[in-house]
Amino acid sequence: MLKGLIVLAVTAAGMSVYAQSSSTTVTQISPTEAQGATAIQESTLKMNDVIKNEKFEEDKDITDTRLKADSGSLSRYSLKFSLSYFGPPVGDLSNENQPNPNGSIGPNETSVGGSISGRYRLDSKTAISMGTGISMLTPFHGVKRTDVKTPFISYDRSARVWDAQMRNSFGASVTTVPNYRDVGQVGTLSYDNNLVYNFGSSGFAAGVDSSLSYFLYERDYEKADKKASRYFVGFYPQVKYNFTDKLNVYTSVALNFMNPRWEAEPVLLNQILSGRLGMGYGYSRDIYIAPYLNFYPENLRGDNTTFSVSTIFSIL
Repeated sequence: MLKGLIVLAVTAAGMSVYAQSSSTTVTQISPTEAQGATAIQESTLKMNDVIKNEKFEEDKDITDTRLKADSGSLSRYSLKFSLSYFGPPVGDLSNENQPNPNGSIGPNETSVGGSISGRYRLDSKTAISMGTGISMLTPFHGVKRTDVKTPFISYDRSARVWDAQMRNSFGASVTTVPNYRDVGQVGTLSYDNNLVYNFGSSGFAAGVDSSLSYFLYERDYEKADKKASRYFVGFYPQVKYNFTDKLNVYTSVALNFMNPRWEAEPVLLNQILSGRLGMGYGYSRDIYIAPYLNFYPENLRGDNTTFSVSTIFSIL
């Protein structure tokens, strides 16, 4: 009996040692295999970072509804759309063309136009965009032409200077619109600034949008180019009243100046003063809708006043 117990104990011990040895053998991996497993794990983590599409915290320096929508989504990667409808004169809704008292070059038909861009956000205040413009001429009078046009790249940054909210945008684009290509234009360098100052908790705010565009040409000026310009400067002061954080009404005027190519000296010619009366509604941080009337104060007539709508929205 005792001998049998000794034999059984020895056998069990041997089985235990064998099991431990087998377990150790199974879990051992080579250095190459370990490196491969680490690489797979790191690749999986990086892919997860992309799929999660990191979101930045809201920039608390910017509270204006339009400036927040203009700054785009808070996601690392996103798509931004701007779409506008430029309608006919309210006194002649059957007209295919918008008023053009300055006789400027470019499509002056009623249109639906805007842009689509992919955006990469560097931080809560800064982003880089690449995209292209879109336009459809005379959308409600039989479409004359649809263009995917003017590819661009831009860099924009939001900031606060004392109590003033600000957005700066630098851009470059390639000219593809036939009206501008016909006068030799091949590209544009641009700078835009939006500035808003809120008067405490009164609901009133004042601001000014500024724009500078410098046009690049592939040839010298020709008489057939007519009112082509070297560069364009615009100032758009405005007064706004915020009913809520989402809804506002505003009025603004447009002070536009051009440097004509036919002038040898760097002179600036002022354009006919125009004005806007409109409202803005921020459906959410990423969606902003703004219908407005555009008019010419020196000649207030129905056939010089148009109804338009601009929108901004981001996804992702």
